[in-house]
Amino acid sequence: MVEKELIKNPPPSEADIEATKALVKEKGEAVAQLKSAKAGKAEITAPVAELNKAKENLSRLEERSKLKPGIPQKDGKIHYSQDIFACQAFLTVSGQLQVETYACAVSSVYTFGPTF
Repeated sequence: MVEKELIKNPPPSEADIEATKALVKEKGEAVAQLKSAKAGKAEITAPVAELNKAKENLSRLEERSKLKPGIPQKDGKIHYSQDIFACQAFLTVSGQLQVETYACAVSSVYTFGPTF
């Protein structure tokens, strides 16, 4: 799923992140100047909202820049702590599919829940 997302929307470049950091710094300085000039609440509300929006955008860009396609690996082995489950997991869309593997090992197996 990450691979498809990265193809449709590639991670931001370092230049994008640096430009956004500069924008956050600029907006922060503007808010600081307004505060030091003891500007009224009406004058400071919009710049503070713009600063918060710029910080949120920077946070999203930094988070997206950490995404890497493929299975996380360390020393040639799957690095499960980086995975969504943080351990080895076997998932199926149906309990019946998973029970087929157990049926070979044990004689009586049962499933419950909705089946389609």
